[in-house]
Amino acid sequence: MCAVLIASSCSLLKKDDRNIIVSNDDIPKMLNKDYRDHLASLSAALIDNPKVDVVRIDGKIKQYLNDVFNRVVSNNELLLKKDETYEPQFYIIKHSMPFIFSLPKNQFFISKGLIQKYFKNESLLISALVFEIIKSKREIYYKSKIIPTGVMDIQRMISLVRIGLEDKMKIYKWTYFALRRAEYDAAALLNWIQIQNKNTLDFNWMIGDARVVTREEYEFKSFLAGRGVSNAEIPTENSTKEFYYLKDRI
Repeated sequence: MCAVLIASSCSLLKKDDRNIIVSNDDIPKMLNKDYRDHLASLSAALIDNPKVDVVRIDGKIKQYLNDVFNRVVSNNELLLKKDETYEPQFYIIKHSMPFIFSLPKNQFFISKGLIQKYFKNESLLISALVFEIIKSKREIYYKSKIIPTGVMDIQRMISLVRIGLEDKMKIYKWTYFALRRAEYDAAALLNWIQIQNKNTLDFNWMIGDARVVTREEYEFKSFLAGRGVSNAEIPTENSTKEFYYLKDRI
């Protein structure tokens, strides 16, 4: 199965730098259906945990997040095949620890602490979310031994969906191009990586080993430098009123 994705080697780039062809060997293996379905089903165990407080979001916030999702998918159809089987589900968790993660079947979880403390502008939110959209749509998760207990906590869930440096870098590069194709601020993705690297204690649940995110920043900077993008050229774009509505309402 061929797909339009990102290759780490500059020699593989086509003239249109948004379209990169890689071999199947460069694409992380997708989950088999049984494990995908099982992993996706854990969202119910998490949401039903009485210690997990899900923020009630209104129709306007749902529409905003759906619009971001649809805009990314519709502009990246070869990378993210349009599949209307699973409507995107967004859960904002009332928790001070900053985190964002996804599960298969278009399920996305964002903490209130992350939105309030670290998403100072819309580009940061979208950069982090697009990474998870790609991860969920392409089912890039590792198989883990899961003992069914009927209850799932947030820290355990995050540990189950954490992936290694090599696969994360591939997704970061795909995210950069997906953002460009959707006409979002792609360079802001570096800001998102830097925020995690500068606040490793806060992001401990997400990143696990602080040395990993340091390596991520280094490698992504090298990737941008190879494309002629310097740190000084990273733009700051205005946020929409829908983004500020989201921040105000949660």
